[in-house]
Amino acid sequence: MALFAATSVAALLAPTALRAQESGATQLDPIDVRGALGQSPVAGTTAEQGPVSPIDAREPLPANLQNFAGSADRVTAQDLESERPLTAHDALRNVPGVATVADDGFGRHSGISLRGSPHRRSRKILVMEDGVPINFSPYLDAGTHYTPPMDRVESIDVLKGPMVNYGPLNNHGVVNFKNLSPFGPKETVFSAGIGTTKGVDQNVNNMRHAHTRQSVDNVGVVLSYSGLDAGGSWDAEKLGYNDFYGAVGIRGENQDLTVSGGFFRQRDNYDEDNFSGTLAELKRFRRNKKDAAENGNFPVACGRCYDWNTYNADYYRAQVAHNLYIDDKTTLSTRLYGNHHDRARFYVSDESNDPPSDFVMEGRDRLYKNIGADSRIEFADLPLFGSLTQTVQAGVRYEEHDFHNKNRLGATNERLDYGNRGSLDEAQKLTADSFATFAQTAIKVTPDFTLVPGVRLERYKIGFRDLDDSSNNGDSTYTQVLPMLSFSWEFAPTTTLYGGYHRGLSPHILRDVLEADSGYIAPKKELGDNLQVGVRSKAVQGLTFDVAYFHSDIRNYQFGEAFQSDGGDRVFSSLDKARFDGVELAARIDSRAFIDSPWNVYGESVYTYVNSKIVKGTADGGQNVSGNEVPESMKHTANLTLGAQHASGFDASVSWTYRGGFYTALNLPMNPLDVEEGRINGVWLLSARASYKVTKDLTAWVTGQNLTDKFYISDRSDGAKLGVGRTVMAGMTLKLH
Repeated sequence: MALFAATSVAALLAPTALRAQESGATQLDPIDVRGALGQSPVAGTTAEQGPVSPIDAREPLPANLQNFAGSADRVTAQDLESERPLTAHDALRNVPGVATVADDGFGRHSGISLRGSPHRRSRKILVMEDGVPINFSPYLDAGTHYTPPMDRVESIDVLKGPMVNYGPLNNHGVVNFKNLSPFGPKETVFSAGIGTTKGVDQNVNNMRHAHTRQSVDNVGVVLSYSGLDAGGSWDAEKLGYNDFYGAVGIRGENQDLTVSGGFFRQRDNYDEDNFSGTLAELKRFRRNKKDAAENGNFPVACGRCYDWNTYNADYYRAQVAHNLYIDDKTTLSTRLYGNHHDRARFYVSDESNDPPSDFVMEGRDRLYKNIGADSRIEFADLPLFGSLTQTVQAGVRYEEHDFHNKNRLGATNERLDYGNRGSLDEAQKLTADSFATFAQTAIKVTPDFTLVPGVRLERYKIGFRDLDDSSNNGDSTYTQVLPMLSFSWEFAPTTTLYGGYHRGLSPHILRDVLEADSGYIAPKKELGDNLQVGVRSKAVQGLTFDVAYFHSDIRNYQFGEAFQSDGGDRVFSSLDKARFDGVELAARIDSRAFIDSPWNVYGESVYTYVNSKIVKGTADGGQNVSGNEVPESMKHTANLTLGAQHASGFDASVSWTYRGGFYTALNLPMNPLDVEEGRINGVWLLSARASYKVTKDLTAWVTGQNLTDKFYISDRSDGAKLGVGRTVMAGMTLKLH
């Protein structure tokens, strides 16, 4: 930290010669394009091309994944340009181990699962943006209602372990969205599209985006704007956001500094009330929430009232990242960061007397404020026992989290919204202070075999303050050592065996579940033992594949059991032990490797099998549920894509995505006629996209999801939630260099 504070801006601004030329380095980082500003530091190159993560925390994965000591995947800039995903869920379609469930039309209310974890709000995985968690608070409330717009994302890294350099929420894995870097090539981009979602009140969807990335000497700048207005799953849902992002980067001979930040404003006509009744009634009303409400199939028997229910969020974030290249084998990477997330949801209460003429509105008003500092150092290619070498990495991180959780209540016939939040009904203040440190070393046992032992220490203190009843107040401190051992072995040319073990940690959700007659109840920490082994290969030109087996035993496994009967927050319960065994496969073949042609025809497939099991646990009423499937864990997920590309600029593909069946509760005996209960069936969904370069700079594109307009239940959280209807968007992108 002292080194960071002592950094001289004057030194950063001083132009220098190319260090890559001095060192003979020829490999450029395809994600960060290090030579763009006339600078190309080589410290950390071992990690960028080697078996462990780069020391820069914004990049969980090396540029070349071939010999990475663990299971990992990257959605590249080329993938994003070719596939033109409408949402983060779409962008992750071809990543093995990933399953997604859309809770809204464009994936804003995040639903990402990794290796059988529950998808709802992506609570069980660490979701990051440029290396900073975007879970509301990993130590207090790990829900996620935000992911960055895909228009300003350069790549997405998915790290499934083993790992000690990221945590907590690291039993199942980490997803990191990397924003446009100011150290990339100069460009200015304008993009716009219009489209429709079938079965909703929003007549026309629209998206718009513009960004510019410019540089002068060794200073680079990125400015970006993205916006969207679209329909959702029910007729009453209308979704909208405006997003602003900026970054300034300065490069010197031995250091670089990046200051970045943004503001995301979300305004949705959206609520968490879903359908109750029979399957015949659901098929009768389909997406018509307003008429179904009048029929009594929603908690509030008032159709127009669902136009008044809103979700609102203002999200501010900032980061200062500094890399000091002490010499060509030693790098110190330090970051300061913070975010302020104000989200409020308002809805007509089901206890209203006679809506819409006589109603009462309630609100869930939450404010999250987090600050942190992270510093990591790497010593590359150190001698060990004479002939061996090792790359040592170590880091420390400190964070403070504040969570203000308020329930709001309006007066009779008072409309609540973001500007008028009503009276304070209940209030809690939750806090967390966390300190983490890690160390790992990549030991080059032979030129082809690397062993990576490591350890992480997590120490955090949580505090719970019920501002209405101090008898519920309490504090808890946790300390946990998380060991790791991983390896990679290139036993044949460009064919690598990888795997290992790590212990993971997931703090429990800390809010209403802690209010008990006996006062504060310290939540248990969720600990997992995670094993995996896999093989990745590109030995045959034009063919790549990756197959992995994984196993996790997780104790004190927390899950969302139900919603409160009075319409309140979700109730979280714990199982003594849950187990996940699975296999994931990914393969791609490209014709251009076999046939000399301007055409490239390709096929891509991913498949994940997860056998989840409650090893030991009881339901809320005391019934033994051992042997049942883990709630919200899908057994099968798959994606099959066929595509064709032409040198003239034509690119098109079609995908069949299978989202497997799962239970939202403890799969106890239920009423088969009630759509709120039972297993959610698996479903195949058809999507496609196409683009064509009209000129060198102008591209026309079209993309569509659920093209057959499949009518299906996507979730049963607080009633039956429908999957989004057929959605098509078409537009133009102008990219000037």
